[in-house]
Amino acid sequence: MRGEFDAPRSGGVPKIERDAETSSGGVPTDRDRGQTHLLGYVLLVGIVVVGSGAVLLFGGSGLEASESAVEIEHAERSLVEFTHATRTATETGGDRVPVTIEGLDRGTLETRADAGRLRIVREDGSGTEVLYDEPLGAVTYANGDTEIASQGGGVWRSDGDGTVAVSAPPLEYRDGSLWFPVVRFVETRTRGNAIDGVVSRSESPTRVGRGDDRAESGDVRIEIESAYCEGWQREIESTLSSGVTERCSAGRTDRVRFELTDPPDIGGIDTAIAAHEVDIHRNAPPIEGDVDAASVDADRVDADRVDGSVSGAGYDHPSVDSYVSGRVAACERTGFEEPDDVLEGGRYCVETLEDGHTFDTSDGDIEVVVRDGIDVQGDDLRQVGENDLTLLVDGPVSVGGNAVVGNDSDPGRTQLLVSADGTVTTATGTPTVAGLVYAPDSSVSLQGNPTVRGGIVAERVAVGNVRPGGVAYDERIATAEVAVTGPRLRRLGVTAYDVSLEE
Repeated sequence: MRGEFDAPRSGGVPKIERDAETSSGGVPTDRDRGQTHLLGYVLLVGIVVVGSGAVLLFGGSGLEASESAVEIEHAERSLVEFTHATRTATETGGDRVPVTIEGLDRGTLETRADAGRLRIVREDGSGTEVLYDEPLGAVTYANGDTEIASQGGGVWRSDGDGTVAVSAPPLEYRDGSLWFPVVRFVETRTRGNAIDGVVSRSESPTRVGRGDDRAESGDVRIEIESAYCEGWQREIESTLSSGVTERCSAGRTDRVRFELTDPPDIGGIDTAIAAHEVDIHRNAPPIEGDVDAASVDADRVDADRVDGSVSGAGYDHPSVDSYVSGRVAACERTGFEEPDDVLEGGRYCVETLEDGHTFDTSDGDIEVVVRDGIDVQGDDLRQVGENDLTLLVDGPVSVGGNAVVGNDSDPGRTQLLVSADGTVTTATGTPTVAGLVYAPDSSVSLQGNPTVRGGIVAERVAVGNVRPGGVAYDERIATAEVAVTGPRLRRLGVTAYDVSLEE
């Protein structure tokens, strides 16, 4: 732009002259307008290009996510149908059941014969016996953070934050019986990212069982190792209340353990004393109830000393030695705690009981495992509440002074189980034992002035000159059971079916 500045004359103002390219009012000329239109067009094209790119970017991403979600749901339904087909194959024996899984373009379908593991062991005082220990196998579909698997007869889904059961495994527990048909993949031959073939049972199933005859007693522990551990744990806990002894969050994160307890059957006691050998002092007060001894010695037991019948029907009461030893061994693994008053149901492990304690069974049965023995001289070990207390002792039991063990008002609620390494003695004072004293591999010696209200089962029972005091049968011990804090085991039926998958 060209302009001239005239110096001001006297009384004048500066004067600026503009060239003809700009109007006198400062309004843009036609050439200015042309430049503006061009700039607007360029900006508009830029906006359209950027917007189109954003649409392609985010719209394409959303479409991909939507299609992946649809495929994941399709894979889930397909694996549920596949699992049901494997169950059919196990039930029908030699039949080959057709299976098809296809249309999986975004995820990965795999078969793994070595995925996971099922281990079953039986434990008693003599040790541990492995009953079954084999891989479970799995057929899996993975897409991003989502994984779906057919394993063990169930279908599991993980979305990166825990695992749930889409289709629960056929695990059933009722009235002490556990049934668990397990599907195990042993041969898997597939092509690519699809399955189009048959499943069949490859050989006779492996059975791990025990019937009502209880020929092989002992607790049973089942361990499942799996990448879908949390899902297995939830299904086990919903089936076996309080049966899980090791959760996925403890120990190994891929393993869950659960246990079924096989307590000895101590019910049906209908005598004040049952023993191989019974010795009653001639000055002892009469036994209030029947006496059953394997061999009756008339010099030691006669009608004058028993207010009931004396018989030699035979001494046939199951041992608790291995059961008590097994419980102590289990406590050695978990550790012992300081004894205190117990206000909640459950199992407690202590080294000794030497002071007074109250065991409130209102919340459930209480099981106290005592490794080294009980020695209470004047203190009480009292049971209160409507459930049972079982004391399992792997050492000597001594009760003296005016101590009370059990519950005076209901002796049927307390059981004192003593191993072959222990004995039960009273020596001084006027102690009371209100419950079932069950020491079939040991001896019971009553001296001083004790009162036993309930019943005694022992290898040998000696009743001294106990006045006042004595032994009185209470019929409520006839229905006594060993208190168990987890699920009981009466029948076990685990069947492992080996399944082959072929194109």
